[in-house]
Amino acid sequence: MRDFSCFGDGAVTLTAGAAGSGAGAALDRSLQAATASVYRVALSSRKELRIRVTWTRAVTGAGGAGAPAVAGPTGLAVAIDDGSRALPLAAAVGTPRRTSVQHFLQKKRGTRSFVTEAGTAVSIHWDTADAKYPAGPEPSHDYYLTVVADAEVALLLGGGEAARKLGRRFSPAPRRALLSRHEQVRAPFPSPAVATAAQLVHTTRCRFRDDGAEHEVTVACRGVEWGSRDGEVAVSVDGKTVVEARRVKWNFRGNRTAVLGDGAVVEVMWDVHDWLFAGVSGGGGGAQFMVKARGAAECGRVWMDEEMAKKGQAPGGFFLHLQCYRR
Repeated sequence: MRDFSCFGDGAVTLTAGAAGSGAGAALDRSLQAATASVYRVALSSRKELRIRVTWTRAVTGAGGAGAPAVAGPTGLAVAIDDGSRALPLAAAVGTPRRTSVQHFLQKKRGTRSFVTEAGTAVSIHWDTADAKYPAGPEPSHDYYLTVVADAEVALLLGGGEAARKLGRRFSPAPRRALLSRHEQVRAPFPSPAVATAAQLVHTTRCRFRDDGAEHEVTVACRGVEWGSRDGEVAVSVDGKTVVEARRVKWNFRGNRTAVLGDGAVVEVMWDVHDWLFAGVSGGGGGAQFMVKARGAAECGRVWMDEEMAKKGQAPGGFFLHLQCYRR
């Protein structure tokens, strides 16, 4: 496993990588949780679409010591960009760019049709009335979301008979790939006994390449008062530790390279400075983790992502961006 310094000339910034991949869109920090996935779709007309699907869960009660916030209703939004631009976040690296319009699907089921500025005829079909949400804002089954562009199925999530009917009615787009996934969570407010020992553990699942296996990714951060080891940052994939950084008072940022069991090469990056030093009740308090699959053209130079982001180009390889805020 190689270890890179985040303080040298080859440092990789989470902001640059997120902006280039489309994963770095600012989510509403007041939310209980949110996930945003960006898909690249190639139509038979050779037109390329970027589709961003955002699931959110609101908060219905104010959190506090001994009185955690209560998870509220879920929400769904879809944004579509029918150019070669990344969705929609070049602003993160200072480049002006027209952003895509988000369509907030407030009803539990329905259909919405529109024509984009580039002339693509789009219809969104969805039904979340009976959706099941085992954990987080994104449903696992008993729902569907279908995006049809120029009479081709550009995206199909979920399932059911209604989704199958749409699949029979329209032909599928030739190619589709998941570019990035951005997750935002809020950690439970600590009890008075551990209020000074900031602790974060979050687990998610993803594929780092289209033909690869699904992996379970767990990130953890324990503050400087935790135990006797002066805190630690850990990242594991499928139960195997790929990052274990001790003394986070000095190692609050870093990046490493790991090779997974299915052959995927990933760069793991973390920045937990605000989580550790912003204070339990103060502003900020965000911990960020990024796990990025290295693209074939990157030749081991993961810091090329920053240069590509400055040019408004998306780096190769799937990008997982996790953000966690304190109550």
